[in-house]
Amino acid sequence: MKMFEFSLRFDISACQKSIDAIDDLLFEAGCGDALVRHSRKGEIQIDYNREAESALMAFERAKSEVLCALPGARFLEAKPDYVSPSDIAANYQISRQRVLKIMQTKGVSIHPMTNVGNTQIFRLASVMSQLEKLGTPIVDATLYEAAEAALKLNSEAQLLG
Repeated sequence: MKMFEFSLRFDISACQKSIDAIDDLLFEAGCGDALVRHSRKGEIQIDYNREAESALMAFERAKSEVLCALPGARFLEAKPDYVSPSDIAANYQISRQRVLKIMQTKGVSIHPMTNVGNTQIFRLASVMSQLEKLGTPIVDATLYEAAEAALKLNSEAQLLG
């Protein structure tokens, strides 16, 4: 069994429950290994440190627990998936400038999926895979596995609309 760190974000505006009731329901559903953060927009982000055979199993079990505990909740996003150059630098313990230089090197096929203002946004699993091909080893195998699982869940959520 491996330990995975990840987050899931849900829209819970349709649940019509108090913060305390939501926390109690999530704990009873098996989310005792998580930290629940509530926003004013009717969303929650749940940060997990969960042990499982695979990241995908951990993500799917956590998502299922939340959806069972909070009927009407809607899955929004799994993390780690979307990252900035600063996030990549933090994961690899190198400078942001070094990350940008690597990405500007000819022959490197690391392209942003979008831009938010002046910040480029990448898919972490894709970046880690490309960096490994360039000879930069994956620093944390569980992070890579979690990034792949987050990418899969987010892609499925986009297809469902």
